[in-house]
Amino acid sequence: MIIGVPKEIKNNENRVALTPAGAKELVKRGHTVYVQHTAEENSGFPDAAYEQAGAKILPAIEDVYPGRRPLP
Repeated sequence: MIIGVPKEIKNNENRVALTPAGAKELVKRGHTVYVQHTAEENSGFPDAAYEQAGAKILPAIEDVYPGRRPLP
C-alpha cells in the first residue's frame, strides 16, 4: 500500500497525520510512505526523522498524491 502524508493547510493547524514512529512501522510492514516536505513543520518532527524511518520526502502535495483533483 502507498500512504501519503500531506502538509496541513488549515490556519494555525500544527498536527501531522503520521509520526515518524508510525511511518517506521508502516515501512517495516512493507508499505511505501510519502511525506510532503515540511508536513510536520510545527509538530516537532523534522523531515530527517521521517527519512530515517524509511519514508520518502516529496516536495509538493501533487507529488504525494499524483493525479489529485483540486477541491472546488
